[in-house]
Amino acid sequence: MPERTVYCRVLNGRGVQCTGEAVDAGAELKICARHLAEAQRLIHEAFQRIQRKAAT
Repeated sequence: MPERTVYCRVLNGRGVQCTGEAVDAGAELKICARHLAEAQRLIHEAFQRIQRKAAT
């Protein structure tokens, strides 16, 4: 029996769901590779801001 495809849960500003396939269908956070990369970039930038503030 083929496994069911699980899609990304991210919604755009108009409430339309992303059509990308979730990276990990069994994970609690179901997002596609594109949105996972964006989240990682945002987290990295936030940590850099914190480190710059701590260094001053």
